[in-house]
Amino acid sequence: MVKKIKRVLIFGVLALFAVLIYAEGEQDSSKEGITVKEEKSKNSTTREDGSSEIEQATRRGYSKHFRHGKKRRNSKHEEYNEYTENNQNRSSNWKSKSEKWQNKTSSLKDSNSEETKHRRKLVKAIEHEHEGASHYYGEVIKFIATTDGKVLKEKMSRQKHPIASLTKVMNILVALEQVDRGNAKLDDKICFTPEFVNMGGSWLNAKAGDCYTLKDLLRAEIIYSANNAAYLVAHHIGKGNIDNFVKLMNDKAKELGMNDTRYYTPAGLPPSMTNKNMDISTAYDMYLLGNRAIRDERLRAWMKESELVLQNSEGEDVVYNNRNHLLDQFGIYGLKTGFHAQAGYNMIVSSKIGNLEIISVTLGNKSDNARTEDQEQEFTQLEKRMIPVYKAGQEINKKFKIKNAEAKEIKGVLSTNVYQIDNTNYKFEVKDLQVSAEKEGISKGDVIGKLEVLSNDNKVVGTVDIVAQNDYKQLSLFRRILRFITLGLA
Repeated sequence: MVKKIKRVLIFGVLALFAVLIYAEGEQDSSKEGITVKEEKSKNSTTREDGSSEIEQATRRGYSKHFRHGKKRRNSKHEEYNEYTENNQNRSSNWKSKSEKWQNKTSSLKDSNSEETKHRRKLVKAIEHEHEGASHYYGEVIKFIATTDGKVLKEKMSRQKHPIASLTKVMNILVALEQVDRGNAKLDDKICFTPEFVNMGGSWLNAKAGDCYTLKDLLRAEIIYSANNAAYLVAHHIGKGNIDNFVKLMNDKAKELGMNDTRYYTPAGLPPSMTNKNMDISTAYDMYLLGNRAIRDERLRAWMKESELVLQNSEGEDVVYNNRNHLLDQFGIYGLKTGFHAQAGYNMIVSSKIGNLEIISVTLGNKSDNARTEDQEQEFTQLEKRMIPVYKAGQEINKKFKIKNAEAKEIKGVLSTNVYQIDNTNYKFEVKDLQVSAEKEGISKGDVIGKLEVLSNDNKVVGTVDIVAQNDYKQLSLFRRILRFITLGLA
């Protein structure tokens, strides 16, 4: 009896292994099929017109709308063709020919429509902003610090000064807060009235009756500093009362500790255009504002955009270039410029160099070029003060656990340089994310850990990605079960 039970158990185990081996084979074959499909897909997307990457990028805006329209039309044709096929036996020959002719005519119309969209005119925004001479004759006011509070430079940083369009950063933060509270939506359609079409200065090229989403109006504020967009946002969020919106801006300033800031308008225009007092703040308060702004992932993404493209009422794609000339230099990815005659040329800059994230504020430069050159000089000096601790590509002296991968532990490398600046005395800790290998496995460059940057009081003030050094395949189903049975030894 015991011998029979042993035989049954042995046969059962053998059968189980046979099933697992078969399943693994099926899994491999399905992966091969996917690979073939992916290869075909790659081949099918290769451009045959010989266009360069720059030309392709120029046409990206058109092709996006072209593809979406094509998908919708194709899905309708597929439903129609399926209906025709199911009823073919019951249809007469003349009806079938008629339907085919209608399909061809419809396809021709669709093709013409797509070509029209593809040929949509690309135009540069009409510029109403005429930045002239500054009437501010004092010294340039500055405050530069890391986001964790390490002061790198300051000069008269608590002196009150007109901030001009830096005001729009608070406008956007207040609007996004109201979105988060459910009082508005980013896809709200908001239409221009004659009152708000042209508020003067930099503007979103629009006519009364033109409508935009709240999201695009906010992007127009941070990218192009559009005054009419800022007023339209204030009118919408303030439920028709701009003063109510400005009150929300001042309330938010108090919440952030911006004690020397006072807002009177939603856009920062001068008294000659608003009949209101000038919006006033300090370099230090603008640092606090910038530090808060970069923590909102939506705003952080918009300020990085080099241009904004929006369709006007004539069907043209209007290009609005970012007014921040320093993007992609010294790790700079945002923030905002501002000007009117009484304020001079102001700027908040956000930069990330390795593990260091820096906010630099300058108020009262004499010209646009002087403002840009001033920031360039400051960052050139800051780079000289940075002391490398680790280098990008340097291997971390620790192995990282990977779930469901052929290799149970792998090595990682740093994705960027790591610095001390002056006497920051940062400490560093490695955090294993214990990622799991998906169908594609782990690819070279995938994030598998974090190097946490700690202040003297052990607060995390920054992180640097640790990435895989090589590719690693996902563990097969058979190997996964085998590893489980052997308690991780396999």
